[in-house]
Amino acid sequence: MSNQPASEKQRIYARVEYEKVGRLRFLSHLDLAAAFDRALRRAELPVAYSKGFHPRAKLTFVRPLPVGVAGLHELCGVDLEEHIDSAAVGKRLHKQLPRGLNLLSAQVLPRQKRSPFADLNRVDYAIDIDADEVGANELAKAVRDFLERDSIKMTRETKSRLRTVDIRPGTYKLAVASSQELQLQMSLSLAQDDLVKPAEVLQVLGRLIGHTSLPVKLITRVKLCVA
Repeated sequence: MSNQPASEKQRIYARVEYEKVGRLRFLSHLDLAAAFDRALRRAELPVAYSKGFHPRAKLTFVRPLPVGVAGLHELCGVDLEEHIDSAAVGKRLHKQLPRGLNLLSAQVLPRQKRSPFADLNRVDYAIDIDADEVGANELAKAVRDFLERDSIKMTRETKSRLRTVDIRPGTYKLAVASSQELQLQMSLSLAQDDLVKPAEVLQVLGRLIGHTSLPVKLITRVKLCVA
């Protein structure tokens, strides 16, 4: 490990890939950040901390997962004060994270001024549907009806107002998976201008079938990537 501060060289960070599964999928985003903060302290890594009475690790997350949604390839950026070998980061952090927050990889990289995840603009989901409430054939028909439309307008509530958005352009993929479970696979835009939320797609599909929304057993965010 080098004792030379990262500020005198190039800024660096650890790009951490992990999964959030099992009971820990019910962890809120604030609790998730706190769990990472505690794990990083116990791992005794050269993490950069905020100033003030209650310093916290400088962490960057991609768009937070809603409570109850699992994540298979989630990403967290950890700002570092000093360079450390990627393998050492992974080994130390793996031992400290609780079961359900499982480390997949850790890589120490140069840190730019912009967010390390700024280019991510697509997200893939796998959504298990309750087959006792919805049949595979009617779900497949609803998906076809959805995809045949050029525009699907939804009303989205923000902190300040209600706005109308078109979720069709940002729905890149929508299909019923062939597996033992009745499952929807979605690939949606994560970009601000074309953002699509899985709950909005589920609501439209539910209405096409005659429900308020689709009965969901589990939502899993499979991967965040560049379209």
